[in-house]
This record gives sequence, C-alpha cells and structure tokens, in this order.
Amino acid sequence: MPTTSMRVLSQGEIEAMIGGLCDEMADETERYAVIEEMAAEAEADYKLQFAQCLIRVADSVSDRRTSAGEREALADSQSGEKFKIWKIQDARRRASKEALLSLRARLDAMRTLSANVRNQT
Repeated sequence: MPTTSMRVLSQGEIEAMIGGLCDEMADETERYAVIEEMAAEAEADYKLQFAQCLIRVADSVSDRRTSAGEREALADSQSGEKFKIWKIQDARRRASKEALLSLRARLDAMRTLSANVRNQT
C-alpha cells in the first residue's frame, strides 16, 4: 500500500487560512443578504401578479361555470414568467445559504486543526 506524505501546517498558516475563510464568509454573508432581498421581491411580484390574474380570470369567466382549479390554472399560465423569476432567485438564495454552511464547516475544521497544532507544541 503506497503511503503519501502530507506536510504539517504551521500555526501561522492555519491562522492565515482561518482569516481567509472569515473574509470569504463575510463576503458570502453580504451576497446572501442581497440575494435574500431579491428573492423576497421576486416572490412578492409573482404573488401580486398571480392575484391580479386570478381576479381577471374570475371576472372573465363569471358567466360560465369554472372550477377554482381551472381559474388558478389560467392565472398560473398568465403569471408564469414571474413564477420562474421567483424560483430562480429562491434557488440562488438556497445555493448561497449552502455556501455559507460549507464555509462554516471549513472554518470549524480549521479551528480543530489549529487546536490540534497548539496541543502538539
């Protein structure tokens, strides 16, 4: 079985890496806040347009018997672009949140390494 040698990191290198991760986390937190706001605006835009479409559909079919499901389907078909924008923004928000969780896990790992190095010296 081949062995691989790994270089041991110094305390200073680990601290520099922790600093870099903290900077990344701060940047991603700011990015997340912007994306969160965009997702909220996109959701509000979609829900407003859907409600307006539903009212128009209800008014236009008031003389016929249509089910609530049919009216909602018609409103969906008229507000589909706003729905798509909302879902894309929501996906970006979730991706940014996952990036923050990943950064936090990496930071925790580096803190553990730092503690291990301190205990060995």
